[in-house]
Amino acid sequence: MPAIARCVMRLVMASMLLAVGCSRGSLSGTVPVTGKVTYKGQPVANATITFIGQGEARTAVAVTDASGVYRLKTLDSNGAIPGKYIVLVSQTENIPGADQPVSMDEAARNQGKAREPRQLLPARYSDPAKTPLDVEVKRGRTNSFDLSLAD
Repeated sequence: MPAIARCVMRLVMASMLLAVGCSRGSLSGTVPVTGKVTYKGQPVANATITFIGQGEARTAVAVTDASGVYRLKTLDSNGAIPGKYIVLVSQTENIPGADQPVSMDEAARNQGKAREPRQLLPARYSDPAKTPLDVEVKRGRTNSFDLSLAD
């Protein structure tokens, strides 16, 4: 195949891939979503917030800062796509050294079992079937959802 034909073929293939990628929709339709998480009236730091999208909405996530404040992200876009969401909140204990490799002797003593981090919030908030938290993100309004957790 002549070089010019190969070049044209590559250009056509690249155009087709670009068209397919663009037809899936973009995340430019996200809107800012923020809030604060408290448990027993106290801010919850380092909690993972997950908005599980219903229908066309995509999952969005955040981690709370030291004052319990979160700002959602959907893939690489700030915010969330308007729609209905089930909300999960989880916070696990920080196990010192959990991210460090263990020696063969230590692994043998523990029979290869890693210590599971303990959940610090009531389990229902991290279970999609049991969480009492749900919200609707809307376009054209302030989407601030404070999440007050209790036992």
